[in-house]
Amino acid sequence: MTKEEQFSVITGLLLNYETGDFLLLSDLSDTLVSLKDFFLDIEAACLFIDKLLNCITAEMKKAGIPGFAEGISAAIDLLQRLAFALDETAKNDAIQAINSYACRIKEKAAESAAPEEEYDKETLQIFFVEARDRLGSAQEMILKLEENPNDMDIIQNLFRVFHTIKGECGFLKIATLGELTHNMESVLDQLRSGKAGLSQAHIDILLEGIDLSKEILKSLEKKEFVMFSDISLDAYLLKLKAVSAAPKVSLGDILVAEGKMQEEDVQKVLQKQKESAFSKRFGEIAVKENFVSQEELLESLQKQKESASPEGPKILERADPVIKIRASKVNFLVDMIGELLIAMGQVGGSGVELMQMRKITRSLQYAAMELRTDTLHNLFGNLRRAVRDLSRQLGKKVQLLCEGEELEIDRNLIEKLEEPLMHLIRNSLDHGLGSEEARLAKGKPAQGTVLLKAQRQGNSIVIIVRDDGRGLDREKILAKAIEKKLVNQDMAEKLSNQDVFNLVFISGFSTHENVSLISGRGVGMDIVRSVVIANRGRIEVDSERYQFTEVRLIFPLSTAIIDGMITRVSDNLFIFPISSVVESIKITKDMISSVNKRVNIANLRGESIPVISMHNSFGVAPVKDSPPQIGVVCENSELKKFMFVLDEVIAKREVVIKSLGSRFKKMQGVSSATVLSGGKIGLVLDIDEIINISLSAGNS
Repeated sequence: MTKEEQFSVITGLLLNYETGDFLLLSDLSDTLVSLKDFFLDIEAACLFIDKLLNCITAEMKKAGIPGFAEGISAAIDLLQRLAFALDETAKNDAIQAINSYACRIKEKAAESAAPEEEYDKETLQIFFVEARDRLGSAQEMILKLEENPNDMDIIQNLFRVFHTIKGECGFLKIATLGELTHNMESVLDQLRSGKAGLSQAHIDILLEGIDLSKEILKSLEKKEFVMFSDISLDAYLLKLKAVSAAPKVSLGDILVAEGKMQEEDVQKVLQKQKESAFSKRFGEIAVKENFVSQEELLESLQKQKESASPEGPKILERADPVIKIRASKVNFLVDMIGELLIAMGQVGGSGVELMQMRKITRSLQYAAMELRTDTLHNLFGNLRRAVRDLSRQLGKKVQLLCEGEELEIDRNLIEKLEEPLMHLIRNSLDHGLGSEEARLAKGKPAQGTVLLKAQRQGNSIVIIVRDDGRGLDREKILAKAIEKKLVNQDMAEKLSNQDVFNLVFISGFSTHENVSLISGRGVGMDIVRSVVIANRGRIEVDSERYQFTEVRLIFPLSTAIIDGMITRVSDNLFIFPISSVVESIKITKDMISSVNKRVNIANLRGESIPVISMHNSFGVAPVKDSPPQIGVVCENSELKKFMFVLDEVIAKREVVIKSLGSRFKKMQGVSSATVLSGGKIGLVLDIDEIINISLSAGNS
């Protein structure tokens, strides 16, 4: 583009930015960098543009800097005045005005700047969070691109992601990651310009670049910040070069071919560019170091651009900007609103104003909870990548079906779920899904299916991993358990399928004969169990030989509002999640009978329902001369009915549930707690767990 076109684009970007399109800052930065080519022989103008680029980066980090748009507009006017100066006098006057304005920018920045060390730590922390999010988004786009190789919008968006990361690396002087993203950006530039056609090699190398980028980020986070990481890029960059079918002729090659620079001078410029984390352009350094003049550079740049198709900056809509905030602040807000809701519940009365306050308080609670939650979208995206890579490694055709990835759960739980789910996916692909020939022999399609599903059941989050493979072999598991002396022969015959299947989660237990890089040591499933238990969850396994295997990870909600039935057992209050309650009835003498003097059964309209005594389950003595007279019928996750016998049903109410904390993490049958009117504590029941405990202990 000409100078006139450059200034026109900048003016349009500034006008549109004022309407709230935050993404335009990236386009504005790109256009300013291109504009710099016309001022390379004027040091004051180059330094001035650098200052403007720093201002734009600051606005990216902290949107809404007072007077930003007006200040940039005034600066552009000065550059335009210099660009079109008709004589030396006008040119010198413009340079003097630029120098004066640059000093004012520096003074203003010094006044508003935070202490250097604090600013650096804060900036780096924000960069790490944003870079991880961008890389996760990029990985998902690459997987979509593999399915839709002709979708140029995906390639364009990928280019923008790596361009943004590269720009931030330049600002923070993160040279290694900057060099990596710079080279990945170059490959994507070839794809979007049509100079190279997308191939499977491109997909593989881009995904490998995502992994390498994440590795560099981890390295930077674990130790003191360094410009150059100790992670080598040499092997990866060679692979990148190999997939570039139509490499773009570099500016250095053109300058050498035209005799304007020597090869050793080109290497010196490239080294300086690398040390700047690619924040400076090759031509800018070459002119500054007096290797070429600005006129010679512009002539060579024109030759380089002749084969490129012109493309203006693409403006994307951004209706809902994203902000970053410390987790501690969000947690404090959620806790305080929870306390407010509890306090409102203890205020008596039913006036219109009070009802309105309660409604607003509940809305605040829901909104605050959403700040501490996130969708499973990125987690499921990582698992899609794992299935893709493992299926190719194992030579199996596998499709992954994902359901419920828009479900929002606690961010901390999402981070802890990745490792156990990865182990379950590996087991499904390696152990569960047989070879293509074996599946066809069983009358199954050659392509195996793995279902990854997330759903909310009552006051629990359930994550399901199911495959349509071989299923679990009960006899083989028992034989291995007997061999390892985990059970004896007499005990083995009495174990339920669930008990047998649970044996696979014992450390070192594996029925796989061969150890591979993927599985076979019996360690992965133990990790699954450890993570689930550490987060107060539980595991359920269901399987049918040669048909399927399903593993359910069930976790209690840490903070939420649920509809609960408040009940009394002696002097203790328990809350049944309404989602599990079928009905509550008054018990009559002829309703309950004993079987084998151990198990009590209730006859409810001709249906036999097992009875569980809440007093016996929690070791609470009944009130003297006041026998339990209420039965609450509930369904567990398998839709089987049980009757809980207790003293009284008090009310149905929305309650704010809270985690019990580490001190009570081993309490069984209870998922969480709440504070009720008058400051009393109510325990929220885990229906499935209390049923299992009561049946095994015979508390009926």
